[in-house]
Amino acid sequence: MAKSENPLDVYRRQQRKKELKKNKNARIKARDEKVAATRAIDEVKAEISLLERKRDKFGKNTEKGDVDEERSGGLDSNETKKLERLKKELKIVTAASAKRKELHEQAQREKELQLIAAQKTVEGVQKLNESKYSVLERYASVYYEDQMNPFGAPPPGKPKMYWSDAEKKSTTMNARMAVVPSQLQHKFDAEMKKQGHDDVGNNQDTSGRKRRWDERGPGMHSQQQFNNQGMVHGQMRAPPPPPPTPPSFQKPLPLPPPSTAPPPPPPPPPFSKLL
Repeated sequence: MAKSENPLDVYRRQQRKKELKKNKNARIKARDEKVAATRAIDEVKAEISLLERKRDKFGKNTEKGDVDEERSGGLDSNETKKLERLKKELKIVTAASAKRKELHEQAQREKELQLIAAQKTVEGVQKLNESKYSVLERYASVYYEDQMNPFGAPPPGKPKMYWSDAEKKSTTMNARMAVVPSQLQHKFDAEMKKQGHDDVGNNQDTSGRKRRWDERGPGMHSQQQFNNQGMVHGQMRAPPPPPPTPPSFQKPLPLPPPSTAPPPPPPPPPFSKLL
């Protein structure tokens, strides 16, 4: 008579198998998600092409019965598994790319529908313009009109243009250099106070910044930078010592006159024979 197994042990083995299978599927899913988020299609295709060229180039020896894969140059077991994994990764990356493209197009369509729906009502158009143009851009715009164009939107086909000084003498296309004209300054201040901003009346600072760095040369520094360099921990830094004065130019001393040699002695008298 065969010995019967304990039903509790059978149940535990089944649960253990289910748990192992669940963990394996979770690891595979996590790895596929990482591949879809980090890998590129061209990168995976390049690796697949490299292995396929190696397989096609050295596959003739394997077909003739050559079992030595290292000598024949064919794909070994690890490379074969890698090729299969790369093909699976290519499918995952392609599907993820198509999904991202579809989501992007869907978001674009929803945005366009929202814009179209907003343009059908006056409140929607006003909210759209408020989100598109800041308060400074409205009142500093060259195209601003109190009734016809309160947001300073440029006409179709023309770029945005702003006043760069309060007297309306010069213009700029840079919104950072925009300056509200003096005629509209009170409206600008009222709108800024209405929105809860405290820095009203300071829009002319941008033009001052422009003039300051235009007047300074490339090698000059601002007064603020000079003051910051002169302070150390809140105390005035001692001025640097003056550079040493170069040595004064001295004329070379005159050369001494050439020394005169004494005259040679007179020649001896001629030898006279003794008588």
